[in-house]
Amino acid sequence: MKIKQCLGAGLGLAIVLSFASVAEARGTGAGTGYTPAKDGTYCSTKLRAQDAKAQINLREGPGTTFKARHYGLSGDQVDFLSQNGNPKQWMSRKDKSGKVWYQVGFPTSRAYGWVRADFVQLPPVECRD
Repeated sequence: MKIKQCLGAGLGLAIVLSFASVAEARGTGAGTGYTPAKDGTYCSTKLRAQDAKAQINLREGPGTTFKARHYGLSGDQVDFLSQNGNPKQWMSRKDKSGKVWYQVGFPTSRAYGWVRADFVQLPPVECRD
């Protein structure tokens, strides 16, 4: 949420609240490195969890043994990071227990990390190429 103070001619001070339409990653170190696709090719989706208030960790690597750098909330929009420049070929890895993880990025804050497949909506919400 952004707060703006506006002065009107003879009207005094007004406070205007506006809400960002794209979610930003939360946590320490957000905004470090991810660059949204400049050529307009990408696949994006939403984070999901059974508990709407749950924090969904974005980790440094594909597995729970890696440090959680950021987190998102259910409903936040994220982009799948592509492999070899192909927007429909996403960075994915399996952890030691065989669970699939995807590397995703937040388009606004540029934070990125790995999230387990069961915490992203599949198929993607939108793919553009």
